[in-house]
Amino acid sequence: MLKTKDTTYQISQPVVFFPGTMCDERVFNPCWQHLDIPMRAFVPLQWAENLAQMKMLSADRIAYFEEPIHLVGYSMGGYIAALTAIENPSKIASLTLIASACDELPKDEVRQRQQLLTLIANKRYSGMTEKRLKSFFHKSHQQQNEYLTIVKQMEQDLGSGVLAAQISATQPRKSLLPALAKCAFPIHLISGEQDNLVSQSTVLAMHKQLSNSDMTILEKAGHMLPIEQSKILAEYLASKIA
Repeated sequence: MLKTKDTTYQISQPVVFFPGTMCDERVFNPCWQHLDIPMRAFVPLQWAENLAQMKMLSADRIAYFEEPIHLVGYSMGGYIAALTAIENPSKIASLTLIASACDELPKDEVRQRQQLLTLIANKRYSGMTEKRLKSFFHKSHQQQNEYLTIVKQMEQDLGSGVLAAQISATQPRKSLLPALAKCAFPIHLISGEQDNLVSQSTVLAMHKQLSNSDMTILEKAGHMLPIEQSKILAEYLASKIA
C-alpha cells in the first residue's frame, strides 16, 4: 500500500468488486475516489438473470488477471464473491466481505423475500419506502440526502425486474462457511456498528467459524458502509490488500 499526498491509496494488485442487491458501480464510487487500483474490475451482477449468470460474470472478470486476485464483495455480492473464491481457490489472494453474511438465510427473511417476489409478479411493488431506505443507514446519516439519493437512484434505474432476478438467484442458498473455513486465503470481515441487515452478532459468529478471518466493526456506519464511510473503507482495503 502507498498513500499519496492527496490521500489516495494505491493498490498494485488486482482487485475485483462485487455489488449488493440493487446496486451497481455507484455503491463503490465514493470509495474508489480514494483508491488508485490500476488492475481493478467490477462484476455487474445487475446484468444477471440467475445464479448461473452471476457465476459466469464473476468467472469472466477473474479471468482478466494472471496473478492471484483480491475479491471484495458487498452484501449480496459478498455471497457471490465467496462462492467464486470457493470455486477458484488457487486464483484468490484474499476475500473481503463487506456487510455480508455467507450462511443460510433465516426463515423470516426467506418469507419476506417470497412476499416481495409475489408483489413484483403482481405488479404491486412500488419501490422502497422512506422508512426502509433510511434503515440501511446509521442513525447519524439518515438525513444525509446525498447518501440517500445514491441508493434511490440505483433502485429506480435498475428496476423491479432486477430485484426479482437477484432475490430469486440467491435463494434458497446453502451456508458457505464450512467451505470457506477450509480455504487457505485470508478472509476479512467488515461491517457497520448499526447494520440492520447483517448484525454484529452474525459477523462475530462467522468470524468464530473462520479461523482464517479477521473482523472489523466501523463506527457510524450502517448497512450502506461503502457510501457512509467511503474514505475509511478505502484505507481499510489498502491496509488489507498488501
